[in-house]
Amino acid sequence: AVLRSIMLADVELRNPPDSIVTVNAVRDGFAFLAPYGGNLFRVIAWNRRHQVDDSAPVDRAELRDVIESAMGTDHGLGAVQWQSRFHSDERQVPQYRTGRVFLAGDAAHVHSPAGGQGMNTGIQDAANLGWKLAAVLGGADDSVLDTYHAERHPVGRMVLRTSGTTMRMMTLRPWVLRKIRNVVVATLLRFPPTGGAVAETFSGIGIRYEHRTGDSELVGRRAEDIPTAAGRLHEVLRSGGFVLIAERDVPVPSGVHAVTRLGDGPALLVRPDGYIAWAGDSASDGWRVALKRWTGRMPVSA
Repeated sequence: AVLRSIMLADVELRNPPDSIVTVNAVRDGFAFLAPYGGNLFRVIAWNRRHQVDDSAPVDRAELRDVIESAMGTDHGLGAVQWQSRFHSDERQVPQYRTGRVFLAGDAAHVHSPAGGQGMNTGIQDAANLGWKLAAVLGGADDSVLDTYHAERHPVGRMVLRTSGTTMRMMTLRPWVLRKIRNVVVATLLRFPPTGGAVAETFSGIGIRYEHRTGDSELVGRRAEDIPTAAGRLHEVLRSGGFVLIAERDVPVPSGVHAVTRLGDGPALLVRPDGYIAWAGDSASDGWRVALKRWTGRMPVSA
């Protein structure tokens, strides 16, 4: 395990912090506070000096001491409404697909909670796999299901790496290394390109799936929520099918939603999970070829 005996609790704070999320690490532990209504906060805390079994109850005094040590104040810790302990492992299965069996979420990868990537990564797994299962049931080649592992396994590996590195940085013990960490992190985050890259990594927005040689640089990336004549793209995607965004009306087969782009930009074929399958000129057959590759259906040219 990366860390054991991590405390998790829902508490009341009489003097809550001003920040939306508050986190700090010191020599012997760390504390994380996030509000979820009124004066109620979710607390994640760790005490290096008190390592016990996951079944051991969380003592309010220990929780207060760790928060105060990390934050400089206990923020007026009140009632503890719920508490538990857990440990953090780092594991990933070698294959997300074996025949008719698919693994997703915590069944495929477990890692440190640092960065808050666990739930989103699992949801992205399900979103990636779900539409591909539907496509194969609708006539697409079975090899489409192999792309689930090809696309999502590298993402899971990256999440293990980034969350594990973040947790190890948070729990550095020598004061010299902690000082260096604080200076380096603060300096890097001060620059917009670096800060933006970090935000994209932890949010998952920066993911780019494998693409073919010669494809547009947009292929494999998450589609932005661009305006269309039918509304914002992410609203249109709620239809559950592919979306073709073009500068003019284009005939499309059933299961594909065609919308007109508002503003400049290339035509896009967007997958049901919000990632770009093709980008180019809608007058070409490129989007039709891409659609056939994913669904097994070749639309008739206009």
